[in-house]
Amino acid sequence: MPYREKIRNSFDSLTPGLKKVGEVLLANPILFATRPAKQIAEVLGVSETMVVRFSKAIGFDGFGELQKDIQQTLLAGPVVADESAGDTENPFGRIMGSDVRNIQKAAAELDTDIGRKFVDILSESETVQVVGYYQSFPFAHWFAFLLNTLTGTAALYRPETDIGIIKKGSGHCVVIFSYYRYALGTIRLAEEARDNGNQVLVITDSSHSPVVRYADHALVLPGAERSVLEKGPVTFSVMNTLLLHVAKKLGKLDFINPANQYYVK
Repeated sequence: MPYREKIRNSFDSLTPGLKKVGEVLLANPILFATRPAKQIAEVLGVSETMVVRFSKAIGFDGFGELQKDIQQTLLAGPVVADESAGDTENPFGRIMGSDVRNIQKAAAELDTDIGRKFVDILSESETVQVVGYYQSFPFAHWFAFLLNTLTGTAALYRPETDIGIIKKGSGHCVVIFSYYRYALGTIRLAEEARDNGNQVLVITDSSHSPVVRYADHALVLPGAERSVLEKGPVTFSVMNTLLLHVAKKLGKLDFINPANQYYVK
């Protein structure tokens, strides 16, 4: 039985202190997936013993077993309902409906003040270097291409050929996509950009992501803390929003779909 279901089944019988641990876990599983019990306890303001007690109270042998279950859940795809439950239902539509709900959650909870700062910095920087490793690389590639169409200042960081963050000063911006499991190369580049005095913008799935400590501004995407496959729709929706606001700020809304680059005008 997955940890979320075990929490739901046991929640009413938990003490107030244990309920607090469960509520934080449901809201921010990344914290529990990436940190030892002692650090989690420090963040929550409880004892390490309470974190271990919580793990056992919901049916795990200890914190290690709970953490392993959380990690496996985060790496798995979205849960698909049993297709035999209703032959008239659209199995593809169910998954797409889940994506819609995740995007709506992001729309309701996204920090719009941070979003506006992103737009201002992306619009005004001399250069913008966009970084993403592994599963984050497609997001970085797509974002860099379209941002450069608007500003002419953006470039994709290529780990296979680029040798680090070279430009110095606050006139240069580095945008970093960093999702669980958090690539070490991404963290190194974020630290390098900060040391160079660059403006570091981070798009991530948790406020406890290890790259956040190097960010000037971090946009944490609500609903992106779940599985690998569920991050994509939320991420692309937020990128669309940022790009459209950059285009509006620069007076270049027509550049979003430039007809002169395609066969069909």
